[in-house]
Amino acid sequence: MAVSPGSVMRHVPVGHRYRQLAAWAVALGLHALVIAGLAGWQIDSERVSREPTSLDVVLVTQPSVDPGAAQAIAEANQQAIRRERAVTKPDQPAAPPTPVEAPAPSSPTVPDEPVSPPASEAPDDPPAPPVPDTPPRAEPVDEPASPPAPSQPQAPAEPSKAGAAPSGQALLAQATSSIRQRSFEAAPATDTTGDRVQQAARRAAEARYVADWTRRVETYGNRVYPAPSHLEGQLRIRVVIDSGGQVRQAEVIHSSGYPELDQAALKTIRGAAPYRPFDRGMGDRDSLTITRVWRFGKGNNFGVR
Repeated sequence: MAVSPGSVMRHVPVGHRYRQLAAWAVALGLHALVIAGLAGWQIDSERVSREPTSLDVVLVTQPSVDPGAAQAIAEANQQAIRRERAVTKPDQPAAPPTPVEAPAPSSPTVPDEPVSPPASEAPDDPPAPPVPDTPPRAEPVDEPASPPAPSQPQAPAEPSKAGAAPSGQALLAQATSSIRQRSFEAAPATDTTGDRVQQAARRAAEARYVADWTRRVETYGNRVYPAPSHLEGQLRIRVVIDSGGQVRQAEVIHSSGYPELDQAALKTIRGAAPYRPFDRGMGDRDSLTITRVWRFGKGNNFGVR
């Protein structure tokens, strides 16, 4: 019996293995699409969120001129600009008439007028030649030449412009010179500033010396004279140290109420001597007085405050 190819293909069963492969392929494809979509969305969000940021750093230096001097220079500059504007504005309308200059006549030109011969004279007599000495007629000719007179007031205006042009520079120069004069006049004040600097340096040196002395006393007292375990209290002591580091005087000005603690503090001060000499920063000081509160007790076997 012959079997057609179509019937064989129609009745071939699909195996379980092929179904699993197809399902896995579809699942992998869907996962790949989802992952690609999420990755693209994250990349876009990062591009949007990561906008370029900039940081501006401005360096500010201390001005070499004090603020008062700078303000004076600025005010002088503004006044100079205002004066220049005030001078140039009224001169602008006066500029056009300056080129108008009437040429001065080199010689008075008197029109030749025919002199009518007197009736008494004979016609044969030659007419009298035109005599140039007619000053009465030359005077009215000189009067029209007076228009150059208005140009004369403009002559002093030119030096005013020349003087007003450097007014801004002059004011700035005056301001700077006045500032320099003030600085020169204030030069004697540098002595007081120098004294203040020396005093500050001396106080700093004294503070360093007291700090070093306190550390030395605490270290020595905790090692050699520890506080008794059954006693607690505090006392105030005054110590005088000379420039060489030796103890001139040590006294209890406020007792702790326990002679053992007072004696332990005094022995510590004398036993830790000599201390370091005074340094140059302390100047010509001969001695230094140190007053401190000492505390004995739990948690603070030996302390100087």
